[in-house]
Amino acid sequence: MTVIPLHRNTPAATAGPADLTVEQVKTLLAPINPSRVQNLRGQSHLEAWDVRRWLNRVFGFGGWSDETLELAPVAQMEINPGRWTVIYRAQVRLTVKTTDGRVLTTYDDAAMGDSRNQPVLGDAHDQAMKTALSQALKRCAHNLGDAFGLSLYNDGSRQAVGIWSAAHPNRSDDADVPAVPDDAPVKPEPAPVVEDQAPAAEQQVQRSKRVEGGPWESSPQQQRPRAVPDQQQGTPSGPSRDYLAAAQAAESREQFDQVRAAAVAEGAPQDYLAKLDAIAQQKEQAAQQQAQGKPAAKKAAPARPTPVPSGPVTPDPDAGAARQQHAVALAELLAAGQALALEPSHLDDIARAEAGCTAAECTVEQLAGLTADLRAAAEGAAA
Repeated sequence: MTVIPLHRNTPAATAGPADLTVEQVKTLLAPINPSRVQNLRGQSHLEAWDVRRWLNRVFGFGGWSDETLELAPVAQMEINPGRWTVIYRAQVRLTVKTTDGRVLTTYDDAAMGDSRNQPVLGDAHDQAMKTALSQALKRCAHNLGDAFGLSLYNDGSRQAVGIWSAAHPNRSDDADVPAVPDDAPVKPEPAPVVEDQAPAAEQQVQRSKRVEGGPWESSPQQQRPRAVPDQQQGTPSGPSRDYLAAAQAAESREQFDQVRAAAVAEGAPQDYLAKLDAIAQQKEQAAQQQAQGKPAAKKAAPARPTPVPSGPVTPDPDAGAARQQHAVALAELLAAGQALALEPSHLDDIARAEAGCTAAECTVEQLAGLTADLRAAAEGAAA
């Protein structure tokens, strides 16, 4: 008896660009629909649910998968009694397949995710984990081109940057290929609810199509040194606190440096910083005169602060370039902390853990290292 072997047409184990369908290529090369683009902290991005939807559209149900390679907590901070901020790091692998189930390619990427000022610690961890995983998946997917937000890395542009592919000649221009359908504007995923009793500066940043204003765009109760029209309300804006009074009340140079650094971090203009430096110069001169046994010239009454010059004041160069450099480094640390909703007191706790001293007592190099760590966490959450 002769056995006749059966020959089955089985697909090859490997796949490449030629295995994409005409419809897939056209969809991947098409520019992104502007209605899908969101804005968070000044950066254009896509929502994670929208990326998953388009993965289903391009590769089909079961035509892609994501794998968590790493998910680890980075920080757990009690920023106020009963209020938690948590940061996670996630590494994800995205695998896409051809329509017959062969693996086409894989992409690995990582991201940070945070949950700020939450009243329940478990909810803070849950939100931070989901955010980190979503951010990592989106970073993997942008390798697939404009349909997955690649052009947004070009300063938020909605114009296609892929345009054509030498591996798919003439296929994207096929007149018989249906056009990619438009969708209704994408809505952001719901952000965790933050209770109203938390201070406004500590509340979770809400996603919207407008970049949220900084402290100098708010409406503080204190008198402002320079009014700037608010872009939303048309009312003057300025610092969130009276830094001139805080500088007058500073009992040491370290306290003054913290006040000045906070003003720099909040975007104080140069003429306002010059007034702060003038206060410091006057206080130093008064201290030197007292040390020499001379009465301080024109010493103000205890209940009244020292008069502040009305015009720009040139800081004394003898104050020291090193002190100025330290103040700038401290300001950069405070700004990085604000991006993560961290209070100065918590920054001091981090500095003690890393450098054994408060933030104001750290060296410029130590401050730079702490700032780099915080910026990495903030960039991971906002990418």
